Amino acid sequence: MQREPSVTSSQEFRRYVEEYPHAGPETFGEGLTKFEQWQRDAQHRGETHWAPFESEEEWDLVEWMGKNLGHNQIDEFLKLRMIKNCDLSVGSKYTFFQKLDKLPESQKWVYDDITVVGDRIGEDNKMMSERLELWRRDPVECVRELIGNPDFRDAMAYSPQKVFADMGRNVRVYDEMWTGEWWWKKQTTLPKDATIAPIILASDKTQLSQFRGDQTAWPVYLFIGNIAKETRRKVSARATVLVGYIPVSKLTCFKKGPGQTLAGYRLFHHAMRAILEPLIAAGKNGVLMICADGKYRKVFPILAAYVADHPEQCLVVNVKESWCPRGTVHSKSRGELSECVLRQVNETLDLLNKHKKEDIDDDELSAHGLRPVYEPFWKDFPQCNIHKTISPDILHQLHKGVFKDHLMGWITAIIGKEELDRRFKAMAQMPGLRYFKNGISGVSQWTGAEHKEMQKVVVGLLRGAVNGEVLACVQALVDFIYLAQLQVHTTVTLRRLREALEAFHANKDVFIRLNVRKHFNIPKLHSLLHYIESIVQRGTLDGLNTKLSERLHIDFAKEAYRAGNHRDYIAHMTTWLLRQEKLHIRTCYLRDFDFTQESSGDPSVDHAVEVQAGDGTSGMQIITHLRDVSNLRQYILAKRCAFERRSVAILETEHRASQFHVAFLAFVHANFASVLYRPTRYTTYNCYCQIKILRPWNPYVGNKFSYDRIRAIPVVPERGRKKAAPAAFDTVLVVEDRKAFADAPAGSIVGVRAARVHVIFNLPPQFLPLGCAQKTLAYIEWYTPFTRLDEETGMYYVSRSTRNKQPNAMIVDIEDILGPCHLIPRCNATIDRTWSSDQILDVATHFFVNPYISVDVFTSSGLYCRL
Repeated sequence: MQREPSVTSSQEFRRYVEEYPHAGPETFGEGLTKFEQWQRDAQHRGETHWAPFESEEEWDLVEWMGKNLGHNQIDEFLKLRMIKNCDLSVGSKYTFFQKLDKLPESQKWVYDDITVVGDRIGEDNKMMSERLELWRRDPVECVRELIGNPDFRDAMAYSPQKVFADMGRNVRVYDEMWTGEWWWKKQTTLPKDATIAPIILASDKTQLSQFRGDQTAWPVYLFIGNIAKETRRKVSARATVLVGYIPVSKLTCFKKGPGQTLAGYRLFHHAMRAILEPLIAAGKNGVLMICADGKYRKVFPILAAYVADHPEQCLVVNVKESWCPRGTVHSKSRGELSECVLRQVNETLDLLNKHKKEDIDDDELSAHGLRPVYEPFWKDFPQCNIHKTISPDILHQLHKGVFKDHLMGWITAIIGKEELDRRFKAMAQMPGLRYFKNGISGVSQWTGAEHKEMQKVVVGLLRGAVNGEVLACVQALVDFIYLAQLQVHTTVTLRRLREALEAFHANKDVFIRLNVRKHFNIPKLHSLLHYIESIVQRGTLDGLNTKLSERLHIDFAKEAYRAGNHRDYIAHMTTWLLRQEKLHIRTCYLRDFDFTQESSGDPSVDHAVEVQAGDGTSGMQIITHLRDVSNLRQYILAKRCAFERRSVAILETEHRASQFHVAFLAFVHANFASVLYRPTRYTTYNCYCQIKILRPWNPYVGNKFSYDRIRAIPVVPERGRKKAAPAAFDTVLVVEDRKAFADAPAGSIVGVRAARVHVIFNLPPQFLPLGCAQKTLAYIEWYTPFTRLDEETGMYYVSRSTRNKQPNAMIVDIEDILGPCHLIPRCNATIDRTWSSDQILDVATHFFVNPYISVDVFTSSGLYCRL
């Protein structure tokens, strides 16, 4: 049977791009960008680029102070005698902030009073009321700020595209928002001169202090889909704008009960309406804006996506939390793999209007899962179905929800806490993998990081402890979670995503038969149905994840709160944020000025070559992204060896390299036969404790450089306060047959084998032929080839390879080491109680080769035969 294309990386990633007809939206001439205008104004006034500060050095100091010191600390710092002798133009915090406030600012904050009248009667025999503060900024001007920021010129798109992985347009590619169907379809409904600015909103209530629980903020963040998601994810890039703080109140002017809760819902929508109202007219008529490339365009800001956790999703779309925020599926049908018909805004508004007029009663409105909030903030938004804008939430729905809260709870009920803890404690360690030394039952505070670490090992860990159906459910959900995180999707990966979901639903009834569950009417489990549609419409989910908004809370809420005096804290936070934005935008301006003057270029290893397509690619471009192959097999070693002049006896005992001398004799004979010297047991070797290997580029996990660490460290004895550390000899993938590996397709494991590294050392100079460069080698002990496959999991399993009842050992060049390989011991229903993480690779006999150790390995190594 011919196998479908695999989810694998390549050193060449080719994209066939079909541009939107008419070559994108029309422009309305060219103008000066904000930075160019500032530069012209400064020249006209005869000022330096550092104005209102005196010099570049003073600006550097002011920038550092503004970002790292509080008000009182700035005052103390400026009063130091050393600083006074510098003759700065600022001598106190007052003059410091006076000058800082002269810098060009972004959008100002507006303060509104909101008076809420409750249903309780006060002591004055009048209805009690509460005065609340709403802080907001004009979202249209915030869009103008983002789309016109020259710092984003290389990460900006103004029109939709259709991207394919093949010339025949059979495999569609989805990553950025402009590659999805939503933007393409919206563009067809607008005038030819329209440029869409897809608005992405995110909101989440957060505690500002651990000690004062009443100090809470509810920020609303705004992004635009024109900016590449990799840039949006960088908090330091400031591609996010805080457009408002929703008032937070317990509404004690209402009696406790449903009325108070409903008033809270209505307050949210009233505040959001006040914040976002300028988007209504702009989305209908368009606004002329100068963009980052210096061209004027008619921009239509249209709400495209809303990022929030499940309770807030339901609050936004005005449905009950027991219902799906996107569709009309009944709460009792959420556990099935059945179609969820998407809600339509006009139908939702019609039901709310009928209830307001009392044409339908509460029960009928409740039967549709709606709340009686008659003026939702999105009521008049143009080109917007609020239900479709709700984005899947990987953090809360997958990592925390389906996996931790549900799946791991079911598994614990089946095999017990003690057995599950013992299996986690016996897991082989490797760099980058968290070791749960006390198991998982004792973890008091869980975060998304812990959930991800558990996902890396849970499939192999449960093999033998649960039956095949339970294991199939676990593996299907982990597959789904890993695939959902990909930063590039294709029609192939989306098909795999669908198959993983179908596999879970095909086997999930086993939990009912085992009396672990009675039903699967779980909102977060139902949400998995909407992942594929969301990716197809709006691009991959790494650009629409609550993980980013959780991170933004640190910069836009918590740090802003700590910088003030905690009284009238929202007002102080807005002032602090405004000054931080001034510092950042001036830094960007100065960087842009330096770039335009010196134009040094970007020495990136990623190159994009754009070529006009030939026959058969009408209306398309071929864009080939190439990784600089000269850097693909890059290794990093320490400048000095950690273990110098190690004898063979020490290597055999402390490094457990029992066949080192024999293997090195064979290596010298095979590779340096002409050398007169021959190694003896008195030869010494300079050894390293670790090596770092550059990971090959994988488009599915992004463009960041990352290294894998391979250790060969003997036992470290106890010294003073430092406890003894066990030995760390990591397992790796090694090229055994160079020709077979070179001839195999990218991502294949042909010619590759698992091994364990015990020694990393330099070839002694006496064995080097004249003129040869220094070589770094590794002593490894092989595992058996990848010939045995576990039918239940699709994972390879291996055992230690022997020769004449001794370890099958070999000396290899470090260039043959591809990267780490995590092994999981193969267990029966009950794990051996004597097994521990320190000695598991020595005492277990069979091991699963773990393809889940990272999303990178999962998609690129060929170790998982179901992809």
